[in-house]
Amino acid sequence: MKFNENQKDTLYKIIIFGEIQLLCYILYLITSAISGDFNWTIERLASSSVGTFISVLRLVLLINGVILFVYIVIFLIFLLKN
Repeated sequence: MKFNENQKDTLYKIIIFGEIQLLCYILYLITSAISGDFNWTIERLASSSVGTFISVLRLVLLINGVILFVYIVIFLIFLLKN
């Protein structure tokens, strides 16, 4: 399957953001496993440095997920356009 330049660029961005998403998710799992708690409460998130790290990591996961979704939609639009 041959892609034009826009499709290749979008596909590379999907791969890069997907790898970042996977890395952040693995960090989230490792940090939660080391701390021994996968059920994070608001009190625990706000009271410890690990909780703050988890909060920031969840925010990065959310923003990166939205960006990844947008790039996937753009890639599908380019794919259907041809």
